[in-house]
Amino acid sequence: MNLKKILPIFLSMFICFSVAAQEVDDDKIEKLIEEIEDLREELDDLKEKVKEDAAKIDTLKVKEEAKNNEATEGEKKKKGDGKVILLSYVNFNCTSTAGDTKVAFGLGRTYMGYEYKFNNGIRIKAVIDFGKPSAIEDYNYLAYIKNAFVGWTRKGFTINGGMIQTTQSALQEKLWAKRYIMMVFHDQYKFGSSADLGFSMEYKFADWVKGDFMMVNGEGYKKLQKNKGLLYALGFTFNPIEELYIRLYADLNNSGLSGESNIYGYSALAAYKSDKFTISGEFNMMQNYKNAKGDNKLGCSVYGSAKAHKLINVYARYDFITSNDKWDINNDKQMIMAGFEIIPCKYVKLSPNFRMEIPRAGGPNNYMGYLSCYFGL
Repeated sequence: MNLKKILPIFLSMFICFSVAAQEVDDDKIEKLIEEIEDLREELDDLKEKVKEDAAKIDTLKVKEEAKNNEATEGEKKKKGDGKVILLSYVNFNCTSTAGDTKVAFGLGRTYMGYEYKFNNGIRIKAVIDFGKPSAIEDYNYLAYIKNAFVGWTRKGFTINGGMIQTTQSALQEKLWAKRYIMMVFHDQYKFGSSADLGFSMEYKFADWVKGDFMMVNGEGYKKLQKNKGLLYALGFTFNPIEELYIRLYADLNNSGLSGESNIYGYSALAAYKSDKFTISGEFNMMQNYKNAKGDNKLGCSVYGSAKAHKLINVYARYDFITSNDKWDINNDKQMIMAGFEIIPCKYVKLSPNFRMEIPRAGGPNNYMGYLSCYFGL
């Protein structure tokens, strides 16, 4: 065979095979590229799915935690809620009268007790009060049952029975909120007691008005005399706007004995209390003081406080107490107080304060400096 004829044929065949092979390689590359793109899309889809699954897992965790919290709260409500009561009032004081100065440490009161609230509205409370029975010169301390009662609240109605907190000055206690410094007017000047044996009822007629009734021994929690009459009290508290309080109160302390007059008590209060400041004024009157006919006492108390800092409050108070016909002139006086309150934590309160007493009978004024301390749970 002629070589010149065969060679072009081989060359043509080689070129055809080369072109075909090149086309095959290009097809493979294109397929590989398409497969890679598909894998990328699948990977992106997988990433999105993982994110969705993670979000679902987080949502399930939140729901599970909320469910557990609800179960815990429900269990807590089912069982009720209790707290330990432990309070102690301590002070350092300096008193000066006509150049005679006395300096002393004092342990005012100590309260120990327990309070428990059930989920059905029932509440029990027991508190023991340790304190001095008489003057500061008396070194003896006695223990009294301050509270020992059962209460029940439902749909705006509340009833308490036992050694209860009296309704006479309950609102004043909340507004003044500084019993460790000085008691409210009723307690300070013996117009009534903060606790007594008996029962009280309260009903909320509307959001802006509620009424209360109380029937107790009338002798306080330090001496319980069953051979005398009872004390009956009626009061109304008005709250026309959220931060304004108006209260009217009257009571009758039946002597129960011939030759002794019944005691009548009256009280009126108006106060404004907000998060930043509180101001309150009250008028009080007692007829036939200590069952003595015609011996009347009356007085007023004005006090206010303001938040100077998140840990500091400033306050001032003015008291006026007098008797008709000057029968108790030795105890008639004016009292002026000013100070500030430091609250480093909820368990401790410290209050440097200055007081001045102006006696109605004349004579020298009394000047007192106090560092009052509160420790409690």
